[in-house]
Amino acid sequence: MEIVVEIMSERDIKIFFLIMKDQKYGRRIVENIAVRGFPHWIYGVHEFEEVPPASILLDETPELDRYLPSNPPECDLILSLGLPSELQATVPMIAERCKAKAVIIAVDDPSWVPPGLKRQLIGEFERLVVAYAFPKPLCSLEEIGDPVIDMFARHFGRPNLKIRVENGVIKSVEVLRGAPCGSTWFIAERLVGIHVNPREGLWEELAKAHHVYPCLASMQMDPELEDTILHKSQYLIREAVDRAVG
Repeated sequence: MEIVVEIMSERDIKIFFLIMKDQKYGRRIVENIAVRGFPHWIYGVHEFEEVPPASILLDETPELDRYLPSNPPECDLILSLGLPSELQATVPMIAERCKAKAVIIAVDDPSWVPPGLKRQLIGEFERLVVAYAFPKPLCSLEEIGDPVIDMFARHFGRPNLKIRVENGVIKSVEVLRGAPCGSTWFIAERLVGIHVNPREGLWEELAKAHHVYPCLASMQMDPELEDTILHKSQYLIREAVDRAVG
């Protein structure tokens, strides 16, 4: 009997997820990462139930501790998913307690990380020597040169597809890298059997699937993008399809 031993070419990463209790956005991403074959990356999940008052947050009084994770695990990467700006401000403190090497803060809503807060967070991460990324939207994440963030970004982030086309019809779609929320895999299934031309018809089917999933990115106009983050996420999957079909 032949025994096949799988040798991992990349080391595992321990991820500590920060999400809001009863919020679909963060929980869906955690579940998708597990479904796609990486449940061992999920080293801990903390669900925030409430937001600390500004007075406690600004002064960093001892009372702030009751709002933060108790005994957080040591980890390689912290993934902040859908926290309001008040809680985003506590991420450097949590990263220090977890001895995290890197942080990814998803920005699928402009209110989560306003420009001023982003500058503040960058300053604190650099002081702590913690790598960071602020993908807007999260499905725009790409490798940045940091080993921890890049390990995650090789599998989850900016969509990358392999598409087989026969006689102008999509026959199969393989997801090489997909959106952390899982939408790329959902859309890929629904593109099979669609004609690649005219492109307008292909984009219409793609847009339908993107909305049906649905994408949870904000429809609020973002000054930095000069568009909505939801539209940006749709452009990313469209670009991936366009590259794959040539």
